[in-house]
Amino acid sequence: MKYFTLILLLFAILIGCENKDKNSLPIPITNDAQDTVIIAEESKEKIPDSTAIVETKITQGLILTSNALQVINKNTGSTSEIPFGKPLDQMIEIVNNVLQSKPKSIEVNSECGAGPLNMVTWNNGITVVFIKKESESKTAETEWYFAGWFLGGNSANIPKIATMAGISIGSTRAEMESAYVITVSKTSLGHEFSTSSGLFGIFDGPGKQAKITNLWSGVSCNFR
Repeated sequence: MKYFTLILLLFAILIGCENKDKNSLPIPITNDAQDTVIIAEESKEKIPDSTAIVETKITQGLILTSNALQVINKNTGSTSEIPFGKPLDQMIEIVNNVLQSKPKSIEVNSECGAGPLNMVTWNNGITVVFIKKESESKTAETEWYFAGWFLGGNSANIPKIATMAGISIGSTRAEMESAYVITVSKTSLGHEFSTSSGLFGIFDGPGKQAKITNLWSGVSCNFR
C-alpha cells in the first residue's frame, strides 16, 4: 500500500513540473511577424509629404504681331495666330489660359475716336481692345470683337510680352531699327514710330538710345 501511494505522489509531481515548463515558455515570434513589422516601417518612410508644392510650368507664351496676337509653344517653338475678329469671351479665355491669370480690369471707353471700345487689361501690361458690332435688334446683347492691342508698362516682377524679334517696352530705338523698317515723326504723343505692316509705338526721345514706352496695333484710343 505504501509503495502504491509513493508511485501516485511521484506521478503528480512529474505532471506539475511539465505544466509549469509549458507555461513558462516564451511566445514564439515567427518570421512572418518580423517581416510585417519591417514592411510597415519601410512603408511609413516612403509616404510622400502631402504638403509638398508641385510647380506648374507655363508652356505657352503670347507674342505681339501686327494686326493680331500669336500664341507660342515654348517647348516646340510653334506658333498659332489669333486674328482680329475673335469674340470677346473667346479671346479672354485664350489669353487667360496662355498667361495663367485673369484680367485686372475690363472697362468700356466711350470717348475714343473710333467709338466705344471695350478694353481688357492684364497685369503684364497687355490690353486687348474690342470694338462693338452693331446689332439690328435693340433687345440683343452688345457683341464685342478683337480689334487691337496695346502694351504699356508692367510690374518688374512680371515677364514682358514682346514681338518675335524681342521688341518690347524698354527696347531702344537702335534695337527697333535693327529689327524693323520704321518711320519716326514728332506728334502730340511724342516721338511716334510705325512700320508698314501696322506696328506702332512711342520713343521717350529722339536718340538711338531712346526707349519704347508704348506699343500697339489695330484699333487704338490715342488722342493726338
